[in-house]
Amino acid sequence: MSAELWEQGVIIEFNKGIPCHRAMVRSVGKAEVVLVDIENGTVFRLSREELGTVYTSGGIKFLAESRDFGDLKFIDLSEIEQRETNRKYRYIKRLQENGISKITEKSARNTIDEVALELGEKAPHWQSVRSWYASFVEAGLKIRGLYPKHRFKGHRTPKIDTKVIEIIEDAAKRYYTLSQSSMASVVRNVEAKIMSHNLDHPDAPLQKPTYHTVQDRVLRGLYQTKRKGRHGARVLQAELAKALSGITTTRVLERIELDHTQLDIHVLHDDYKTLLGRPYITALIDHYSGMLLGFQMSFEEPSYASVCLACLNAFLPKDDCMKELGLNSLWPAHGVPSTLVTDNGNEFWGQKFIAVADELGAVFQYCPIRKGNYKSRIERFFGIVNALVLDDLPGVVRKIGKCGDGYDARQEAVLTFSEFKRYFVKWVTEDYHHTPLEDSDLTPYEIWASSEECFPVPVEDKEELTTILLATTTRTLHKGGIEIFSMNYDSSLLKDLYRRDGPREVTVKYNPFDIGYILVLDQINKVYLKVDCLKYSYASNLSEFEHKKIRAAAKVARQSKFDNLNLQKTKVQLAKEREEYHARNARRNKQVTTSKAARSDKTGVPNISLVVDNSHRKMKVDFEDDGDNLSLNGWSMG
Repeated sequence: MSAELWEQGVIIEFNKGIPCHRAMVRSVGKAEVVLVDIENGTVFRLSREELGTVYTSGGIKFLAESRDFGDLKFIDLSEIEQRETNRKYRYIKRLQENGISKITEKSARNTIDEVALELGEKAPHWQSVRSWYASFVEAGLKIRGLYPKHRFKGHRTPKIDTKVIEIIEDAAKRYYTLSQSSMASVVRNVEAKIMSHNLDHPDAPLQKPTYHTVQDRVLRGLYQTKRKGRHGARVLQAELAKALSGITTTRVLERIELDHTQLDIHVLHDDYKTLLGRPYITALIDHYSGMLLGFQMSFEEPSYASVCLACLNAFLPKDDCMKELGLNSLWPAHGVPSTLVTDNGNEFWGQKFIAVADELGAVFQYCPIRKGNYKSRIERFFGIVNALVLDDLPGVVRKIGKCGDGYDARQEAVLTFSEFKRYFVKWVTEDYHHTPLEDSDLTPYEIWASSEECFPVPVEDKEELTTILLATTTRTLHKGGIEIFSMNYDSSLLKDLYRRDGPREVTVKYNPFDIGYILVLDQINKVYLKVDCLKYSYASNLSEFEHKKIRAAAKVARQSKFDNLNLQKTKVQLAKEREEYHARNARRNKQVTTSKAARSDKTGVPNISLVVDNSHRKMKVDFEDDGDNLSLNGWSMG
């Protein structure tokens, strides 16, 4: 076996899970290879002979070079591949409904012809359908078994010299600039560099590529990247925002409208029964059916984080959500949309949302300024909520002139946050979804069910979707790890990446509501590696918002250094002050809102942790010799 198979930094997958599922090559010796489990950091030492035997038997797969779909989900496929997958699934689903599991020409021909007639296409050969069914069964009766494999066809290695490819890629950079160089200029530059190389290396000349070869290489890549490079970011944004008046859709998830609003009602704390204030809601409405795809209700102001939480609720099935609220109603809406329409709020612009758009395979469209009808569904939904849900509830906010003299909504509030949220979901699933739309005789529930029969909606993987929707940024990987939030994150796996790649920019994902860990993308092996904060006892389960408050409080108290002990004390003191504030507020005859305290407590924010409980790794801190007068009064540091 060739020695270059086992290279440092390569991640391999053991098909039988022995000695582990996935491992990174840490070091390569003459007789043995050192591997480290990327999930728990366990180190294994295997001989070259042993690894060679497993590889020869097909028990090892190199993730970076695999010719299967790996972790790709339905949404990662191209639109053509998605259509072909759904087309195959229509045949398989009809065969299952007719109780046909053994596919022969005699047993399946009528069913195949029936589906082909509905699709308006020529019926596929019955043996092709049998092959689809076999792949479907082999995949565990999952739709991924029907994914088309066109991307794995053809040559896996380029036909032209790698040096020529480097020259073309370098010349392509000038093509994607605002000066808009012509393709002919790029070809001339490539030819000139190749001639220069051949003059300097007459013993190793390079073959000049054709015009079409250069053009094909230059034009590869994402459309939006090319469009932005040659025409600018504003042109791209304007293009994505364009739409004709009288928008029409033909299926569910084709167009989803997203917006925020602060609800016109005051609610109370679940435990203290003190006034919290008016919660925010971020909602997603399906344009075709009018069904509420999902929402997020909390005291988190409109932000990237609140949008991601709303999307997570919207894209996944609602079974757990309904069970948590103690409701038995059906809420079938789920799935990733093709187009997501938003307004021009700051939370929808920037690199974070661009990254989410790329990974989800969805297009973000921005509502033109002063054209509210561009998001008519969501605007109408908020109007219905105000008129039919909030109007008759205690604590509703009235406009000036719409209520009696002396009316104070804050003092009328009696519903707790959880009670109101349950009431809202009950109204959505049992009333709104079963009320016919203004422009149709059908209800949102009926329209959704009918559309889903024609275009099945796959169930997304919760863990993978959560990873995509986490906040995304870039940081420099250095010998000490990664610095973010003014804290350092490091691990042995991260050191392996540093030894392999050296200092470089890496993609980092993090949970805004738990900065105790981050996920770092290994670009070569296409997997995310979990890295804990070196100050884990402080950062675990701490939100980015609360961390900023703590740092600000520490700065006011003249904390000259970013000291872990001081920050933990500040964290405890702020938590204690919030509780005392709630207690003091409960004794007031007239209560005041405590929405900032509710935001710090993460009221309404679901637990979206991706990793196992690491609470046992918290640090023990000695407070006896610090010389600080801060009293913990029996509070535990965890």
